Amino acid sequence: MKTLQPSASRSAFSLIELVVVIAIIAIVASFTVPAATSILRGSAMTQAQQMLTDQISLARQYALSKNRPVEVRFYQIADPEQPGEDATKPETGQFRAMQLFEVVESGVGVPLDKVQQLPSTVIMNPNIDLSTIIKGPNQTIQTPTTKDPELPRGVKRNYKYVALRFQPDGSTTLGATDKWFLTIHNLSDGPTITQPPPNFLPSRSIR
Repeated sequence: MKTLQPSASRSAFSLIELVVVIAIIAIVASFTVPAATSILRGSAMTQAQQMLTDQISLARQYALSKNRPVEVRFYQIADPEQPGEDATKPETGQFRAMQLFEVVESGVGVPLDKVQQLPSTVIMNPNIDLSTIIKGPNQTIQTPTTKDPELPRGVKRNYKYVALRFQPDGSTTLGATDKWFLTIHNLSDGPTITQPPPNFLPSRSIR
């Protein structure tokens, strides 16, 4: 009976070879990780922009078709997972959600849909130079009353909001100007920046 002998040509990797392979992997990763991060950031921005555009368009269409005023609320909510934000103090948070309301004859807003939350990495900029919808001359940050709905995810009424209304004729309560706009950007760019960051999206003017 023959016994198989190990081939002299079969040998393990040397330490130098392993170090070289690890170094190559590290170099490749240094290029791919930033690229993947940029793609994810861009995807979140696109998703947020599409949501805002769809909701604002839906509000106007509903006001026209149902002959009812429709209010769009932009919510300022604090995220306890973000440094410096306190869930019980919405003024420490960011504008990161919105919701549509039908305004009935009594003047009360009835929710048309659930709250629409932006991706966790994206916020609406509150600076007047970048978002007049939030800090415009006719806008006021409001505190909810007992008549306002509680928000999900434990927020309840720990939020503030600004609102605009579409009237049945398609006009808005923003005033007679075509310079109303809203800017969204990544939270990592800074919550209170006054100039557009490298990666941002402005909404179209609302007329």
